[in-house]
Amino acid sequence: MRFLFSNPKALALGLAATSLVLAGCAATNDSALAPPSEQAGSAEVAMVNEITVFRSPTCGCCGKWIEHAQAAGFQVKDEVTEDMAAIKQQYGVPQNLTSCHTTVVGDYVVEGHVPAEDVQKLLTEKPDVAGIAVPGMPIGSPGMESGDYTEPYTVFSFTESGETAAFAEHS
Repeated sequence: MRFLFSNPKALALGLAATSLVLAGCAATNDSALAPPSEQAGSAEVAMVNEITVFRSPTCGCCGKWIEHAQAAGFQVKDEVTEDMAAIKQQYGVPQNLTSCHTTVVGDYVVEGHVPAEDVQKLLTEKPDVAGIAVPGMPIGSPGMESGDYTEPYTVFSFTESGETAAFAEHS
């Protein structure tokens, strides 16, 4: 032991490791003692990671977008349906913003090939909108990859009354 503590590098490493262990224990204890309201917040975050994707059984790019969402940490409930028009109408997707699949996440609708980072931004910032959408199927958007080429596209936000605004730009 005497040799170990006479080496300044070993001492610093030992102290750093001990600090990490103690910090981990403190974090665990703090979360266990958190008030129910904070514990509910954790449950809300877990629930927001769960998304429901409605898609046609014949759409291959929808499956690729689901893989993109899963790689970003979302838990996907895959709902295959023959009547996508009814789903889009049910969730209030403006006709000029439609794409091939419709996703429901938390209180929002996500239409089409929206990058997962934009979905996460939506869930973090919580703007007063009904959802976000990428109209059509732009080449290079998640699920529509084609080599290194990316067609510039805009992610739009939309309100329940159909008002739209640019949410994010991609190129």
